[in-house]
Amino acid sequence: MIEIIEYSISIVGLVLFVVSILVVFILSSSSLAFAETTYEIKIPSGASDPGAPFFWSEKSTGVTTGVITIYPGDSVIWKNADTAFHTITSVSQSGEENGLFDSGFFKPGESYTRQFNELGDFYYYCIIHPWMNGVAHVIKNPGSVQSIFRVASGYSDDGLGFEVKYILDIDLANAVHVDPNGRSLTFTIPGDTENEQITIILPPKLIENPNTVWVDGEMVNIDIEETVTGSKLIIPIQPHSKEIKVMGSYVIPEFGFLTLAVLSIGLFSILFFARSKFSFLR
Repeated sequence: MIEIIEYSISIVGLVLFVVSILVVFILSSSSLAFAETTYEIKIPSGASDPGAPFFWSEKSTGVTTGVITIYPGDSVIWKNADTAFHTITSVSQSGEENGLFDSGFFKPGESYTRQFNELGDFYYYCIIHPWMNGVAHVIKNPGSVQSIFRVASGYSDDGLGFEVKYILDIDLANAVHVDPNGRSLTFTIPGDTENEQITIILPPKLIENPNTVWVDGEMVNIDIEETVTGSKLIIPIQPHSKEIKVMGSYVIPEFGFLTLAVLSIGLFSILFFARSKFSFLR
């Protein structure tokens, strides 16, 4: 009987041990899934010279403007790879020091890290070299990268359509209105969003030179960046925005496979009957 009790206790102990390991694993996995990101900006050699080609170099993107876009909770680490002392000092947009943060002087080989927890634009410069300036844009996390498939499938040569990628905290409607005559694409947001912008990447074979956007019938200012996969549009939106209309030079599927097939058949029929009639008259 004692042996059975001891065996039962050992089993219970083993179960508790396994459960505790699983709890630790789940908690650690959760913390990793929502871990903040640290972005590195290097101060390159020669940055203390006002004639230097650039004064900053973001490690993850290679951007050399000192401008970086991050999310609340993220941190930026500035590493001094120059041969001179530098500072990272907070200033207003007009360039006046405002005391929000200041690294003090840090020498070559040292670094300064700051975590940004609030939304906003945080401008900075080097006290010693004021031409070295930048800004950290802290924005809401826009959500994850998602896709709409088979856009304009009735127009594409293979009948499969195009894939449109976007970044938002909710799903866009899968139905996209394609208007070749109006040179536009219209996307629908079926629910409410907490984001202040949406990013849409449009394939060049779907629409050429997308340059104008209306949100719920009102034209908005957008940021456009050309990438290897297409035109990336960053569009400001409101929580209750419902319709996004993008216009370009023209919608390329205007003369897609199906349209060309119908035109070809029609042209062939006209030529065939014309030739037959001509032969009959002879």
